[in-house]
Amino acid sequence: MRAVVDFRETPSGFIDLMRARGIDVQAKHVTCGDVILDGVITVERKPADDFIVSIIDGRFFKQMANLKTNSDHPVLLIEGNPFQTGLKMTRSAIRGALVNVQTVWNVPVVYSRSIEDSIGLMLIIAHQFKKMFHVMPLRAGYRPRRLSTRPLYILQGFPGIGPHLAKRLLNHFGSVAAVLGASSETLKGVKGVGRVIAENIREVLDAEWSPP
Repeated sequence: MRAVVDFRETPSGFIDLMRARGIDVQAKHVTCGDVILDGVITVERKPADDFIVSIIDGRFFKQMANLKTNSDHPVLLIEGNPFQTGLKMTRSAIRGALVNVQTVWNVPVVYSRSIEDSIGLMLIIAHQFKKMFHVMPLRAGYRPRRLSTRPLYILQGFPGIGPHLAKRLLNHFGSVAAVLGASSETLKGVKGVGRVIAENIREVLDAEWSPP
């Protein structure tokens, strides 16, 4: 697994622990979430105490809006038991926030016991996501009829490219042909396209075809 982790996670030891597990980690400023797994999955990691405090001070739902708007595969990871923090918030209020995230924002919520458990869980998430692409047909059941939507459909066939990133690529380059002709360095000039996604796109485009 390769991961981009917000550099503000350094003091917690989270980055060092990820590297100790053999994960290729790039520490940098991340504008959406805390961890981006394999250039595809954006994880907002919240220790239980910070989860409660962020609800109280109003940060939480702004973060969820940012996560949902700017990532194609968002995940909220809560580290520890949010119902046993000792902070003053009713059980019903905590449940209400969690239900809102999952039903209104449609962001899955997963739980871990500790920082080490969080890393193990992220490895599982990344593995399951990769496995999904081997057993599920790509973009099954949908065939765009309008010329205006076909370029988006084509670009979403590449690994790590969802609807938001496909639009950004087209806005930046102007056409599918220009996107396909771009180098990995040029692709990285588009917001949301990091090294992993850029290399994955070029890998698909440059791979020699051999019949199965």
